[in-house]
Amino acid sequence: MDLKKINSLTKYPSILTYHELGERGRLTNELSESKGFSDYDEVFVYEKVDGENSRIIFFKNNYNEVDYLIGSREELLYAKGDRIGNPYGNIAEFLRPLAERLTADIFPKGDWALTVIYQESYGGKTKAAKNYTDIKTQGYRVFDVFSLNQDELDRLFELPQEKIAEWRDHGNQPFYDEVEKKKFVESMELEFAPLLGMVKGSDFPTSLENTFSFLKQFEGTKVGIDSSGKSEGIIVRTLDRKHIRKIRFEDYERTFRK
Repeated sequence: MDLKKINSLTKYPSILTYHELGERGRLTNELSESKGFSDYDEVFVYEKVDGENSRIIFFKNNYNEVDYLIGSREELLYAKGDRIGNPYGNIAEFLRPLAERLTADIFPKGDWALTVIYQESYGGKTKAAKNYTDIKTQGYRVFDVFSLNQDELDRLFELPQEKIAEWRDHGNQPFYDEVEKKKFVESMELEFAPLLGMVKGSDFPTSLENTFSFLKQFEGTKVGIDSSGKSEGIIVRTLDRKHIRKIRFEDYERTFRK
């Protein structure tokens, strides 16, 4: 297992802001990539949890047993059996019991060779912990999942690392759609980012002012651990996840600040 290639193909892609960022971090009136939601889209609205982007990567080893890696957004932090050890953000230490439980639950269900579960590790000592906990308790919330079968994984491993990065950056990671994701997280009894509502694409705001007004109804976090403060914002996405955007309070507050 080439860890550099695994790291590259499982990194979580950046999510664009709904409105384009302009000078001094202020938003413009233009939608990112000049693309809004179509009238026929069903827009899923999730809370954006403010923590550390993390991932658990499950794969089958040479003995057809389930193995796993734990990573932050940028690097791998832990491999089952202490083969990698990096204490960054307490991510690996916190997620390891979950990974151990899921190792038994995932295998041998389904035709898969690699499954990646993405979650926000929040609370603890993260910068926005005060919005979720008074006593530095740590939590996680799953927000995306994808799987590859053996043929797909073998084909990717044949590519040089820069081509794998290109494959990822062009949006080719086969993320589960909303129905598949819900079924997966429920079957695995996972904590997940809360779905705050669904809106017709034709009703979704497009102007800065109306978007900020829409955002304000989600100001309080729904994932407080032992206290509840301010939400970071929302993630809005279509059923198939082909169109996904982030809408954060700090961006709109900065833009409208006198």
